[in-house]
Amino acid sequence: MKRGFSLIELLVVVAIIAILVGVAAPYYADYVKESKRAKALQDLDVLKQAIILYNSQEDQPYLGILGTGTTSLPMLGENDFNGLMGRYLTYIPVDPWGKNYKLDPYACFVYSEGPNSNTDDDDIRDYYVKDVALKGIEWRDINNNRAIDTDDLLFFSFNKSVYIDGGIQQDDFDIYENNQKASNTILLRLGAEEVIDPAYNQTLAATATEFVYKVTGGNTVKLGIHSLALKDDVNAVLSRYREVIYRRDTSTPDNIRTRVEEYNNKPLRYSIRTNPIKIKPKN
Repeated sequence: MKRGFSLIELLVVVAIIAILVGVAAPYYADYVKESKRAKALQDLDVLKQAIILYNSQEDQPYLGILGTGTTSLPMLGENDFNGLMGRYLTYIPVDPWGKNYKLDPYACFVYSEGPNSNTDDDDIRDYYVKDVALKGIEWRDINNNRAIDTDDLLFFSFNKSVYIDGGIQQDDFDIYENNQKASNTILLRLGAEEVIDPAYNQTLAATATEFVYKVTGGNTVKLGIHSLALKDDVNAVLSRYREVIYRRDTSTPDNIRTRVEEYNNKPLRYSIRTNPIKIKPKN
């Protein structure tokens, strides 16, 4: 005669299964979470590579929906990658949480808002231009005397949008002559204020990538001989040249705003020092 399971035996089996499920559930939840994050990073890499290819072939930065040329500024958000379809993208993926990926053309990253769209603490980012850096310095000879002197203009170009706390200052630079750091007698003298938009406020409007300054008297830097590099001083110089990000919480179709991300009251991302840059005549 066959013997069945007793009630106690069944309860023991159910208890063991419950324990196993309780132990395995957190690991499964972590697995699902990491799988979604891995999928998001994979998608973001596809979008990033498409933007890099666009920027190299079109010879202009991809601005997403901001580049549509409408009379009022459209909002960044749901259709940021439509301009890449066809030539640079075959499809636009949706993130693992069922939302569209987004673009920040100021800080130059693509991102997912993660599980929670109401906070940026869980955003997943992938930068296509990593660090803020000075990429070029051009000179406009206002008085046509072929020398950098009073009232001439210097154009300082960065690889992406930057807020400069206190503006560009003449003491921010090391000056090089024939690849050797020049003595302190070699001077670059700039005016106190930027020529274009000196009153820029990071909390009110999107910033630029190019800053224009007048040259004042006493400048001894020579075109074709000297080159400039931001000083390798994080506290006094580099941390004043700050990356800005798109401020989606306060931007409107008529006013795109940016902000500087901070940690412990210090900018989270700021300029790096690059090789010395030659001053070139502006076309």
